[in-house]
Amino acid sequence: MIRKKDLKNPIVCIVAMNQNRVIGDGNDLLWHLPGDLKRLKIITMGTPLIMGRKTWDSIGRPLPGRASIVMTKSVSWKAEGAIVANSFENAITEANIWIEANKKMGNKAIQNKIFLFGGAQIYEIGLEYCNTIEMTKVNFCAVSGSKFPRLKENDWKKTKLEDFEATSNSPEFSYWHYSRIIQR
Repeated sequence: MIRKKDLKNPIVCIVAMNQNRVIGDGNDLLWHLPGDLKRLKIITMGTPLIMGRKTWDSIGRPLPGRASIVMTKSVSWKAEGAIVANSFENAITEANIWIEANKKMGNKAIQNKIFLFGGAQIYEIGLEYCNTIEMTKVNFCAVSGSKFPRLKENDWKKTKLEDFEATSNSPEFSYWHYSRIIQR
């Protein structure tokens, strides 16, 4: 078990979800928000991303400029460009190794952050280690699917960053920054 005080780099959660906490259908996103994908790229560039195998499968490739650390129970699973981890502790170790190795190579774009990238099981395991959540709230009608864990609302300071109206191509959505009030 990892203790929060033993973490070398902060863990940040990044998620897009609807009003019912639905993040996807178990295989894919339910909406397409091009601006949100650009924001995600800017925020996560130069960081390791911890994701589950289904999230990896839905993306289908490593994201440029970032490490794709894929948590899976399978000891034989492999994919080109993926760093395999069989536990959350192993994923954190691999993320720290990637950050240090890239800094030693002189990569100035490397951030001292690790991102929880989804899906629901990864968020469930890692959310307790996060003091920050970068959230996109999407006004989209869906009640079933993979869900983000229920937060203890009083533990978080919520700041709305920006609102976007619905268009013919995308639903209404907004960007939020959550900071944990009670640091763990």
